[in-house]
Amino acid sequence: MSKIPTSGNQVTIRKNTGADAGTRPRLNYIEGANVTLTVADDPGSNEVDITIAAAAGGGGTAWLDQFFPAGGTDSIKGAYAAVELPDLVDTDLWQTFMMPNAIVNIVRAVAIVIPSAAGNFRWECVTNFGAICSNASYQQHTDSIGATASAVTQNEIECIDISAALTGALGGDLVGIKFTRTASNIADTVSASVYYVGIIISGSV
Repeated sequence: MSKIPTSGNQVTIRKNTGADAGTRPRLNYIEGANVTLTVADDPGSNEVDITIAAAAGGGGTAWLDQFFPAGGTDSIKGAYAAVELPDLVDTDLWQTFMMPNAIVNIVRAVAIVIPSAAGNFRWECVTNFGAICSNASYQQHTDSIGATASAVTQNEIECIDISAALTGALGGDLVGIKFTRTASNIADTVSASVYYVGIIISGSV
């Protein structure tokens, strides 16, 4: 940024020798993301000293998305291997995986389902998780999400948020999930099968 004095003790501002941005008697410096400004009057040098410090982090937080396909797949939806959760009857499925060691904080966990009709998909889940090879009980941690009705659209790839059932799960944990469609309940209004494809875990590393 350069400053060109003009008449009336004003300053014309331009950036990178480009077009003039304005002519004013005062400049206002604003701290952006990861930037700190230190401003000090220096009467002896007849100037104002401005120190600009930039912190690391311009690239954002490192992120990992990990997909775990459904275990014991017994059906397909299009070309997707899946577990079929039929209408009218309650159906359980189980899935086991290891949380990626690189993940230090889970920020999203979703079950991927493809419904064959629109409506409210009623489901619930229970989880167990614990450290592997650390003398931990297989039920070191138990969590759950009670009966929930999620609005879904026919043939769309839907994300069902299950992150509340993984509170406290850490990288390297063995995770077991029991996922249930409670289709016998009147609150489930999807009048067709829903296909469970797997789970995506997203977290910072």
